[in-house]
Amino acid sequence: MNKKTVKYGIIGCGVISDWHARAISEIENAEFLGVTDVVEAARKSFAEKYGVKAYDTVDALVADPELDTVCICTPSGLHAPLAIRAANAGKHIVVEKPMAITETEIKDVLDACEKRNVKMSVVSQLRFTRAVSETKKAVDDGALGKIVIADLSMKYFRSQEYYDKGGWRGTWKMDGGGALMNQGIHGIDIMQYIMGPVKSVSAFTRTLARKIEVEDTAVAILEFENGALGKIVGTTSVYPGSARRLEICGDRGMITLEENKITCWEVEGRDLPEDLKDKGSSSGTHNDPTSFDISGHVMQLTDMTDAIISGRMPAINQFDGKKPVEIILAIYESAETGKTVML
Repeated sequence: MNKKTVKYGIIGCGVISDWHARAISEIENAEFLGVTDVVEAARKSFAEKYGVKAYDTVDALVADPELDTVCICTPSGLHAPLAIRAANAGKHIVVEKPMAITETEIKDVLDACEKRNVKMSVVSQLRFTRAVSETKKAVDDGALGKIVIADLSMKYFRSQEYYDKGGWRGTWKMDGGGALMNQGIHGIDIMQYIMGPVKSVSAFTRTLARKIEVEDTAVAILEFENGALGKIVGTTSVYPGSARRLEICGDRGMITLEENKITCWEVEGRDLPEDLKDKGSSSGTHNDPTSFDISGHVMQLTDMTDAIISGRMPAINQFDGKKPVEIILAIYESAETGKTVML
C-alpha cells in the first residue's frame, strides 16, 4: 500500500471511542476521518468534538473511498457483524475485545478477512506494556525454569446501575457473557499470551449478586499444553474491587503482575531491569472502567498503521484475538455441562 496516511473511521460513540479518537490524533501517518452511531445526536456531537465527518449509517462510512480502516467501538454483540461488513467493503479493521462472541462468528470473521485480504487488529493494549513483554520474555527464555502454575485474579466491582444503564450489558445476545467475556477477557488474553496454549478447562460460573442473564462470578482450573496448571478467578460483584493480579510461578522463580506493574520479581540469577523498577501502575479498571490512559491504544494503533503501510500482519491480529474468546467459551461450556472441556 503506497500511501503515507492511513485514514480511520469509528463505529460507535460509546465510552471507548474517545480512546480511539485521541490515540489516532497522536499517531504520525494516521488521520481520523469520521464517525457513525445509530444515535444521531451522539454521532453529530462526537464529530463536532473532533472536527470530523458524521456519517448517517455504517454503510455510508464503509463506502467512503477515502477510508482505509474502521475502529469498531460498539457493544460486543455487534463486533463480528460489523467487522464482516467492514471487511466486505474492503476496509481494514480495529476491534475492541471480544472480536466475536461465538465460535461461528469467529469463523465468519476469519473467512471475511481472508476473502477480502484485509487486516484486523484486536485490541489488547496491555501486550504492548513493558511489564507484560518483560514477563513473557523471562518465561520464553526459561528464566523461571519449569513453569508450574499461573494464577489470575480479577476481582472487580460493577454496580447494578452499571448494568441497567448500559442496557446491553449483562446479556448473552449483546455482551456474550459477563465477568469473563466483558471485563476478564484482557486478563485471560495476557495469561495465555505469556503461558502459551490452554489444553483443557474445568469451571464453575454463577450469578450471585447482580440481576443479569450472565455470570457475575467464575472460577476455572486450566491445564496448559506445557504441562503447567492455572487458575482463573473472575467477578464483577465484590466491593470495592481490587487490581488484576497475574502470578507466574516456575521452579526457578516467580513474577507477579498487578495491572501493568511488576510487583514481584524473584527470578534466580536474573534481576528486574532497572527501567521497570517502580514503573507502571497497579491501579486499574477494577472499580472504574474508564481509569486507564490512551498510551496502550496509541501503541496498538501505531502498530496497525505501520502494518497497513508496510503490508505486514498487525502484532495482535484476528488469530490472536480468537484465543481468549475460545478459552472463555470453553469455560462456559464446562460450567454448563459439569465436564472438563478440551480445547
